[in-house]
Amino acid sequence: MGMGKPAVGIIGGTGRMGTWFSGFMEQCGMVVLRTGKDGPHGLEEVVRTCRVVVISVPIRKALPLIRRIGPLMSEDSLLMDLTSVKEAPLAAMMSCSRSEVVGLHPLFGPDDDSPRERKMVICRGRGDRGMRWIKGLLQEAGVETLIMDAAEHDRFMGIIQGANHLATLALALSIKRSGVPLEQLVRCATPVFMERLERVQAMLGQPSELFSALMMGNPHAWEFLKAVKGSLEEWLELVGDKDENAFADLFDSLRGYY
Repeated sequence: MGMGKPAVGIIGGTGRMGTWFSGFMEQCGMVVLRTGKDGPHGLEEVVRTCRVVVISVPIRKALPLIRRIGPLMSEDSLLMDLTSVKEAPLAAMMSCSRSEVVGLHPLFGPDDDSPRERKMVICRGRGDRGMRWIKGLLQEAGVETLIMDAAEHDRFMGIIQGANHLATLALALSIKRSGVPLEQLVRCATPVFMERLERVQAMLGQPSELFSALMMGNPHAWEFLKAVKGSLEEWLELVGDKDENAFADLFDSLRGYY
């Protein structure tokens, strides 16, 4: 950003992703101040002290925070967020601040150790120096950077997060309502089914708010959630009618895409 190694404030820096990003910034040689449930620094102190401020909180909390701190950011500072939805936070940061603005979305979990799995979406907001600065830091650390428009990002995440998680939740609920004890399913499960069960268990081990925000906070998710329902109904109709030819035609039509 043409400013050496600025102090970086992480709002929500004691959460899982905030902790990861704090560690990343420290490894890059930055002084990091963190706010959060167990953070030693207050919100106003972070904004007043740090030239770079990063918001790492759930989307429902991010927008009120942006409106609160945006007016406090100076013109030569940088405001960023790590939320998984990009249109609304980016618009809020642009309208509530005079600072440079960049939207980030890590496409990996905070516990993913392999650099091969690490990708970061970068959405342009305002200014070029801040974007070049954070992009350079990420690339030097081996994180693949994807420059995307915020609306395009949210539409993709409507499938990758919204539709994908809905399908997993539907499977989890269907299994529970089947009345079959889970341990009996596990005893005769195939490797593929065990992978699905492990995904269900991993998902249910996280806060429900994470997934409700992905489905309800993304303006593009609803169309893909409805598409999942429509696709299931289409397959169900073919199975219910025992129409093997139509089933094969629909099945084969997918090969060209995949």
